[in-house]
Amino acid sequence: MRDSRDPESATAAARTRRSWRRNALRALLGVALLASLTLAGLLLWIGASLPPLDGEEAVEGLIAETVLERDAEGRVTVRGGSKTDIAYGIGYAHGQDRFFQMDLLRRVGMGNLAALIGPSGVPVDEGALRHQLAGTARAALEQTTALERRILSAYSTGVNAGLASLRARPWEYILLRQRPEPWRPVDTYAVGLAMFRDLQDERNMRERVLDTASRSLTPEVFALLTASPGPWEAPVEGEAGDWPLAHISARGPVRQASQDQTQAAIQSGPAQDDAAQVGSNAFAVAGGLTSDGRAILANDMHLGLRVPTTWYPIRMIRGGERPLDAVGVSLPGAPALVVGSNGHIAWGLTNSYGDWLDHLVLELDPSDPERYRTPNGWKRLIHRQATIAVAGNPSVPFAITESIWGPVVGHDHRGRPIALRWVAQDPEALNLRLTDLAEATDVGQALDLAPQIGVPAQNLIVADTDGAIGWTLMGRIPRRIGLNGPRHRSWANGEAGWHGWLDADAVPRIAPGRETRLWTANARVVDLAEQGLIGDGGYALGVRARRIRDLLNAQDRHDEQTLFAIQLDTSSQLMALWYARLRALIETEPRIPERDRLQGLLADWTGEAATHSVAYRLVHDWRAEVRLTLLSALGAAVPGLSDPLAITQLPRTEVAVWAILEARPPWVPPGYESWAGLERACLQRTLAAWGEPGQWAARTWGERNTTAIGHPLSQALPRWLGRYIDLPPREVPGDAYVPRVATPTFGASQRLVVAPGAESEGILQLPGGPSPHPFTSMRRGDYEAWVAGDPVPLLPGPTLHRRRLTPASRH
Repeated sequence: MRDSRDPESATAAARTRRSWRRNALRALLGVALLASLTLAGLLLWIGASLPPLDGEEAVEGLIAETVLERDAEGRVTVRGGSKTDIAYGIGYAHGQDRFFQMDLLRRVGMGNLAALIGPSGVPVDEGALRHQLAGTARAALEQTTALERRILSAYSTGVNAGLASLRARPWEYILLRQRPEPWRPVDTYAVGLAMFRDLQDERNMRERVLDTASRSLTPEVFALLTASPGPWEAPVEGEAGDWPLAHISARGPVRQASQDQTQAAIQSGPAQDDAAQVGSNAFAVAGGLTSDGRAILANDMHLGLRVPTTWYPIRMIRGGERPLDAVGVSLPGAPALVVGSNGHIAWGLTNSYGDWLDHLVLELDPSDPERYRTPNGWKRLIHRQATIAVAGNPSVPFAITESIWGPVVGHDHRGRPIALRWVAQDPEALNLRLTDLAEATDVGQALDLAPQIGVPAQNLIVADTDGAIGWTLMGRIPRRIGLNGPRHRSWANGEAGWHGWLDADAVPRIAPGRETRLWTANARVVDLAEQGLIGDGGYALGVRARRIRDLLNAQDRHDEQTLFAIQLDTSSQLMALWYARLRALIETEPRIPERDRLQGLLADWTGEAATHSVAYRLVHDWRAEVRLTLLSALGAAVPGLSDPLAITQLPRTEVAVWAILEARPPWVPPGYESWAGLERACLQRTLAAWGEPGQWAARTWGERNTTAIGHPLSQALPRWLGRYIDLPPREVPGDAYVPRVATPTFGASQRLVVAPGAESEGILQLPGGPSPHPFTSMRRGDYEAWVAGDPVPLLPGPTLHRRRLTPASRH
């Protein structure tokens, strides 16, 4: 045996080590080469999913040649000779640029999202299955007219042709290792139902919370949460209310115990911040307030911000006997302009927050709990067992119990089953009449058409070239009888319930000539009598509407720039009250820490939600802490809530909070010796979250209000890769209670300002480009202008790309 110190042995060992290092290096190089080749192959594959934008293609389903033009930002103009060819062209563009977004939307509407994205889609699918939305979509398709069927068929064929034009499937499917399924006409209705789900609370939690709170809180306290009309409201027609008086005895907000208070816990959602409510602004001035006599419309719809943007900008130019030149935004998945202008009229939308859902009590047969009473006798409950397919995982069973009015979703305080009625369950609430709005030539036609359009009910404001403006509700409105108040009722005897739809002439409207200025910001628009027909589904506090009204009234002459400036306004009348309150607290409360430093922080107060302002952020954050503290104490007095902060899901709690703070009643929330002590403790918690005192000066509003607009798949990617498909973070001015609604992930999904007939002077901004593809220069689109508040022309720019679609065969 050789000694390891022997020179020969040492040499052999060195050779072995060198050999091992060479082999390891070769292996590492091989792995690196394989990884590089894999990454290169993936990038090439993703690059192959870029759409061809030029050239000519023969396609099935066209009647005549249709041309798609794109400008440098990717905005599309579709030129065709018929309504169906235009629909085909829109579908082709959507299929090229937005198929994955459309797929997500249709799956949200049909209840098969988890089959594409995995377990995170299961709760979404449960909601669609609970309400049988797939059945609603199929039934709505059966009710379409012959023309609507042709439009849907042309659009679907165009979508699939646009998808087929890609040399590889859209890049999102490559990452998910899935394959896209063809688009069908019924999928367009599924997209419509996805918007119902986005814009309306399919669980009707507001009504459940109100019902439960009404049984636990004293009438005086409950009245604070339901004050109507409220002091912040600014209806176009009708009056605002006064500030209510807050009476809470030292015993607290709980009513005396009674049998009525026995209740099952409501599994409510999480606490909601001020921007959780989906909302929008729309306003218009009549021709008497403009230099050329044309009315001008402004509209910015507030939604969740993501990549890609909710809307797809499009211009459609149709020749023939009935020419059309319309421009605005479309929703990928549907062949219609959602808002826009056609040279005769311009129209904009805001969510209406009418009462589109109702809970009802089922009266069970004491001798047979499977039977319940209806106006037409006893009916049996239907039990269904659904199965949710989940990508990469076992399927999930889901049980549903149904009544003739809707699914059973829980039990009331006496243990009786509760069913939920929702307009989205009815196929008559869904149709393709929105495509007809672009054909209207004056305000009167648009207002007559609006109640027949099957979409989630929206406030519609219309302006026309004659200078007229008008308002009404767009969408089907149920005729609700005997359903006033927050308590659930039985519909068994037919005295209470839904009885068809409101006739078109019964739908509230503001006709041309009645007003020279119109505005809607998700709050009440008309007087209380007409609001009673719409119902209160949680309409907004009214602060934004009031500010817009005041800015419209501040000038006797308006143009596109003045209306655009209103969209960008960040002055907060609400926060001004809280600023004064905080300043008084700091100046008068002896136990305030760092008083001089805090007074210095408030020195930059201007009343605006400006990015540089530390004062605005301090007031905002302190108000939020006070609000949540007080509402949590009120919610704790409602034993039926699974979480005391479920009470924050009520939309107008600001009135109750402010009225209580002003009144300073004998009752003080547990844990605080006085109201001043509560406000001081809230300030201390706010500052603790800000870090050490030396860091407070860096806590600007912009630091908190920085955009985080991401693609749905970016969270599943490494951070360094995700940033290539997300939009870069930017500090943005604005807040929830100002016209320029802006939070990191919620805000203006578009800004439109236009006088019909003067579209060349119009403005259209979107927070992103038409295509989300990571390799296209069109991905960011107007994003930087949207952040900066710089106007972007409504009409597409010079044509950079042109793709001609020709009929492959004649039919």
